[in-house]
Amino acid sequence: MKPRFVIATFVILALAVPASMLAQGSKAEQGVQASLAQLQQANLKGGDEAASMLDKLLADEYVRIHPNGAIYTKAQILDGFRTGKTKIEKLDLSVVKVYIYGHTAVVTGVASYGGKAMNTDLTGQSRWTRIFVKRGSNWQCVLYQTTRIAS
Repeated sequence: MKPRFVIATFVILALAVPASMLAQGSKAEQGVQASLAQLQQANLKGGDEAASMLDKLLADEYVRIHPNGAIYTKAQILDGFRTGKTKIEKLDLSVVKVYIYGHTAVVTGVASYGGKAMNTDLTGQSRWTRIFVKRGSNWQCVLYQTTRIAS
C-alpha cells in the first residue's frame, strides 16, 4: 500500500505544477486582453481622450508600422489623435491569439477598420501583431504592425 501512496502523491504533484503554470499564464493573458480592449476603446473614442488613454497604454519606445510601410512613434500617434489626422470609426478584432513569454506577450489577429490613420484611409481588413511588455502591474504595447489583407 505504501508504494501506491507514493505513486499517487507523485501523480498529484505532477498535475499540480502544470495547473499552477496555467493559472499564471491565464492571469497574464487576461491582463494582455484587458490592455488590448482598452487600446480598442481608445482608438474608437478619438481626440484628446484617446491620446490620454494611449499615453498610458503605449510604452515610450512604442513603434507603429503602418500598412503603407511608414513608421510612427508614440508622440506621432498621440498627435494624430489630438489633431484629427487619426479618426477610427470602426475597429472590430477577430482571430485574436495571445502568446505569453514571461514579461512579454505577442498578440496576433485580424482587424476590420473604418476610418483614417495619419490621414491615410484604413477602411478594410488587416492582419496585425502587437507586442506587449509587462511593466509593474500593467501591460504596455511596444510594437504594432499591420498588413492589409487584399480583397
